[in-house]
Amino acid sequence: MKRILFLSAILVALFTNCSKNKYGNTDITSDTYVVGWTFDDPSYKTQISEPLITQDIIDNGAVMVYMSNGNGGWIALPCTLPQDATYSSTYSFVLYDGGLTVWKTDTDMLTLDPGTTTFKVVILSQHGLIQHPDLELTDYNAVEKELNL
Repeated sequence: MKRILFLSAILVALFTNCSKNKYGNTDITSDTYVVGWTFDDPSYKTQISEPLITQDIIDNGAVMVYMSNGNGGWIALPCTLPQDATYSSTYSFVLYDGGLTVWKTDTDMLTLDPGTTTFKVVILSQHGLIQHPDLELTDYNAVEKELNL
């Protein structure tokens, strides 16, 4: 009888600590989105629906958004990309329960459509953040390596 209880306790612990969602580990999730944009004067915006962005994640975890640079690299948002000495484009995002909106605004307020863009969204629960206290979240390569994305 003790053996059955011991085995049952091990199975409960395994299934409790290894719960999965569509991405794998529930403490850290990642997905890639290829999006188009909608004009919202004076900016362009795109909305990404992601049900794993919950109010608890917003309040206690972290959501990182990275934009493809077109050459195999990733740029952490928010960011401002200078086009020349007096002109730049700013990319920022706003989280909400169930997703996020990415905004692109140019300094001259005559924002050009960025065209099809690829984003990576990394969601970390509070537990996921605690497990990786020294993670440099603004460096996608470091995030990818540390979190095995």
